[in-house]
Amino acid sequence: MKRILLLLTVALLPLSLFAQEQRKYEIGAEASFGFSAKNKSNHYSFDVFGGYKFNNSLSAGLGLNYSKFKGRADLPCNLENVFITTNPYSGFRPYVYGRYDFLPGKRWTPYVGAKLGYAFFKNSQIVFNVFPFPDGYGFYYGDVDLSEFEYLKDLDHTLGVKGGVFGILDLGAAVHIGHKGSKLSMGVSMDLQPVKFQYINTTDRKFNFTIGPKIGFTF
Repeated sequence: MKRILLLLTVALLPLSLFAQEQRKYEIGAEASFGFSAKNKSNHYSFDVFGGYKFNNSLSAGLGLNYSKFKGRADLPCNLENVFITTNPYSGFRPYVYGRYDFLPGKRWTPYVGAKLGYAFFKNSQIVFNVFPFPDGYGFYYGDVDLSEFEYLKDLDHTLGVKGGVFGILDLGAAVHIGHKGSKLSMGVSMDLQPVKFQYINTTDRKFNFTIGPKIGFTF
């Protein structure tokens, strides 16, 4: 019995020490939604992160973001009476982050945060559209005889989606809740993500800039 108690004491000691020092570390999760009025696209994101608190105001660490980008992006096409658009695409975006709380001693504190990382997207599919067309995707029967466009079905519809370095700026306020160190944050997230599309024999680069609300919890 004494040996068991000794082993339990030895096993729990590191956890006890960590609990006493845990205010130096933080882990959390976030969810955000972004919208771009320019290209009528949007995306939603989920984050998990963990970092070190240098003091009551400044923290930094690592995070992982999952994002799905929706909306239609028109791509260059040299086929007559045909235009190409994208389908939704998604992927993971690891990053480093930093955050500064301006009033750490108050219940409510405004903050600013920044993230810098690299995106890895999965391939998607391109959509061939034939003029004239109503709003939407796919082939449409209008005044155009689609029999001459049957060859489009035999083309490779794979859309290669390459990410790259991205940046996010967060502005908002956090409220301390529960035990010391836990806080609920709400704010606005501005996301700049360059994307390179590869399809058939064409490459096109676009910049997605979205802005929208964000909510997160840190403890």
